[in-house]
Amino acid sequence: MAEEATTTEAQASQQMDATQTGQSSDAATASQQNADATATSTADAGTITDPNAGKEPTQDVGDLQRFREQLAGGDEGILKGLERYKSIEAISKAFKEARQAVKNAGKPLALSDKATEEEVKAYREAYGIPADAKDYPGAFRDGFKASDFDNAILGDFKTAMHERNVPPAAAAAALDWYQDFATAQQQELDGNMAKVAKQTQADLRSEWGGEYDGNIGAVQELMKSHLGEDGFNGMMSMRMMDGSRLQDHPGFVKMMAQIATDYYGSNAIFNGDIETTSKTIDEKLADYRKMQTDDPEKYRSPAVQEAVAALYAQKEKLDARKR
Repeated sequence: MAEEATTTEAQASQQMDATQTGQSSDAATASQQNADATATSTADAGTITDPNAGKEPTQDVGDLQRFREQLAGGDEGILKGLERYKSIEAISKAFKEARQAVKNAGKPLALSDKATEEEVKAYREAYGIPADAKDYPGAFRDGFKASDFDNAILGDFKTAMHERNVPPAAAAAALDWYQDFATAQQQELDGNMAKVAKQTQADLRSEWGGEYDGNIGAVQELMKSHLGEDGFNGMMSMRMMDGSRLQDHPGFVKMMAQIATDYYGSNAIFNGDIETTSKTIDEKLADYRKMQTDDPEKYRSPAVQEAVAALYAQKEKLDARKR
């Protein structure tokens, strides 16, 4: 019996609440309709013909209070809260705003293109975005071999993420993807570098045979004498778009070998056959000295003088290698 009485009382209470809510809703609707009618009747009033045109309609204090009491449904706390609204329109506006706030509850914050400074500030606070771009978090993970290019763009990346109000967690995910991509790409480039170097060396050894070591030695000697050790090493480490090095490009190596051979007169000084080459040069110089005696005019010709000068330059380089 006690349980039945309790159930009956609960149902009655629920019915009363529903009835009261319905009455409040009806009251709000009726009052809003009256307000709309008043607004319509005054909207077409003439400026000259109606001296009261444009005045805000006065709200009957008694009607407003009764409306508040109906909405409160006997709850003194609610009634006190409603008393701060001075018109039915104000109550209606507050109700709409409250309903919209309930709809938005639990939804993630978002910024529009027209967001105010206050909205941006609230958004940043909600997602842990610092106010200053220099405080925006983000760093490469341990073990990632960052290049100079990687380090240069990291600061720009963080600044861009801050300007666009990207939450640090989302930016960290993007940075992780970049590191994975850069690592995989570098591994592919390094693999191709080793492949190209091996193939170039095999091809040139096959083409040059016993001249290979002499040609490479001549190239090294020429480049170091003009670039210095640091300049030489820097140039030899230059990479192509496919990851291969400049020094492993067949065309570049052949070109430098030809330039070095022309410069030194022969690659014999780099093959170790210095004595033979020196003897050949001395024999050629002896022939020109004989020409100087037998045919002085021919000896003084530009072509012969250029050839003699080249032989003496080559002889000087050979003598330097001997020392």
